[in-house]
Amino acid sequence: MQKEMKEEAERLKTLFTFKQHEIETSTRKSPWSARSKKAPMAPPATPVPVPLQMQRWNQSGAVAGPSRVVQESPTRPRFGEIVNNERTKKLGVETRNLPSGFQPSASPTKSRVTDFRKGKGKATDSSQRGPLQVQFDGGPPPASLPFGGTQTNSFQTVQDDGSGAIPQEDVFMADSNADINCYSQEDVEMTDGAQDPQIHTTVDEEFEEVEPRRWIVDLHRLVLMHMEPTCRMTTFHALLGVSLPIGPKSDAYTSACSRILDVLANVPAQGHQAWELAAQAICGALTEMADILAASNHITSLAALFSQLTQITYTLPAPHPYLLVDKATDSEEDGVPRILAVICSIIQDHVSKLEYQDTEKSELGLLAKESLALLEALCWNTPSDLENRLAFVPRCPSVLSILLDSSRPMWFLFQSTRMLSRLSTRPVLFQSLLSFPDTEGQLQDYTRLPHVERMSSLLTDSSRTCDEADGIKRHILTFFAMLSEAHPTAHTIIIESQSVIPSIIVYLYGLSAPMWQGDEAMEFDPQAASRVIQRMNQTTFLLHHLMFKAEAPLRLQERLERAPRHYNGLVHLFVVTMGRLSFADVPEWVQEEDKQDLERVAGLAKDLLELLMDAPQMDAIWATYQEGPDDEMEDDEEVEARRLAANVI
Repeated sequence: MQKEMKEEAERLKTLFTFKQHEIETSTRKSPWSARSKKAPMAPPATPVPVPLQMQRWNQSGAVAGPSRVVQESPTRPRFGEIVNNERTKKLGVETRNLPSGFQPSASPTKSRVTDFRKGKGKATDSSQRGPLQVQFDGGPPPASLPFGGTQTNSFQTVQDDGSGAIPQEDVFMADSNADINCYSQEDVEMTDGAQDPQIHTTVDEEFEEVEPRRWIVDLHRLVLMHMEPTCRMTTFHALLGVSLPIGPKSDAYTSACSRILDVLANVPAQGHQAWELAAQAICGALTEMADILAASNHITSLAALFSQLTQITYTLPAPHPYLLVDKATDSEEDGVPRILAVICSIIQDHVSKLEYQDTEKSELGLLAKESLALLEALCWNTPSDLENRLAFVPRCPSVLSILLDSSRPMWFLFQSTRMLSRLSTRPVLFQSLLSFPDTEGQLQDYTRLPHVERMSSLLTDSSRTCDEADGIKRHILTFFAMLSEAHPTAHTIIIESQSVIPSIIVYLYGLSAPMWQGDEAMEFDPQAASRVIQRMNQTTFLLHHLMFKAEAPLRLQERLERAPRHYNGLVHLFVVTMGRLSFADVPEWVQEEDKQDLERVAGLAKDLLELLMDAPQMDAIWATYQEGPDDEMEDDEEVEARRLAANVI
């Protein structure tokens, strides 16, 4: 009886061991990994963690079959006395967060179970199996990891927590950059860097498949939906409602409207292929309508049409060929673009009537504002191969004089000088911007260009102190600076002008005087002081550039002494201004960054001062700005004037 019970116990123990192993191997199978239908062609690669129960089999040899006994283990209890903490734990593959490039595979587990079940005499010896090799980037592979009695230390080359026991969930976290090459290509699908090119290719293909922008949709929207802010209806609706006397102009206007409607009615399926033809037809029709409206004195409708053309110019990629080249009236290469002729006629006939008190919202002010806005848009976006067409504007008689007339409103002068500063950025236009438009073929005195004289007068006008006035002067300085860089001839015309250099000196003196004369408004407004210091630096740089880039030596003293009468005392203003910038201490209330800016410009001011003063005079000017105990009770401005008068003038 005892013998039968002993045999039954051994049979149950063996059966229980097999059941435990089946449960354990089933939990290691990945539910989402694909099984290979082929037999594995290579030894398993991933260092699959060996369960604690299997380690005990190898150690005790308690499993069925002739396994190698390495060392004995405590006797296993017979009936149902297996302690809970000795039961084999599931690996929990489903909840483990594997690093990039690692996917659990069912093939190794399957082969291992097969070897285990094949018989009690066919178990593979650990010394005969191929070693598991893990290759790490940047280092040699570690030693082989056999499934023998040394298993307890086999994973310490990867991670050691100090207690000798390695958690099973940490085995795969040894190195996220590990490259494991033990599985066959058919068993494991790697998901790390090997697939990066495919990912990048997919992204590139997505970008390549982006549909081109349908510019014709934007064109239709601009034509149909544009609305001038002061108008209660869309621009195109207002243009369709314009009433003209019956005659050729009325017929031409109606024909232009019909052409636009025909284009809007035929929207092609592929708009990016036909939008240029539509833009050409619409721009040509709008230009013809503008010409007719200008001749018929429809000021409000013309202003709205100019606003629409401005939006088209800024929005569409290349409407300029259709606005600056008109085949109907432009047979020669250097012909006059029709839209520019219309704008210049508006300036001559209507803008010339604009007075100082007119606002932007008045009928005439609105037309003037939109005319300048369209000109500025064309100046800003015209390609280089068409920029010579813009020369018609400065060459047109009286246009520049009207644009720079000081009797115009401040807002208008701000826009007109800004537009001219845009024109000056085109080097090919320097000759047109520095010539006499009204006296072609006659003897011309380039030292007295009318529009340059007007600009110089605006630069020295101290009666206007608003932000718009400051912007006007900034645009004028930009105009002079850009033209001086365009061509050596332009630089010569600028410095030989009887008003440019004197006006810059007067303007610079007006900027520097409040800084050293205790202007309370500037002292308590750091931002205003910073703006003034910035203007001083820019103006000094420009003056230094004009003086020292001249091909011939500039006789500065003679130029200043023979300046026009309204620049009286120019030598004194020059010496005082450059002396302050060179030698005077920066006021204490100036911010640190602004002090550094003034210190940087001191060397340029000293160079300019040396063009007029010799060494003894420079020493006297330096002494003028050195504070002493005897001068504390005297008025600074009186001391400065007396010393300068005694040593210089």
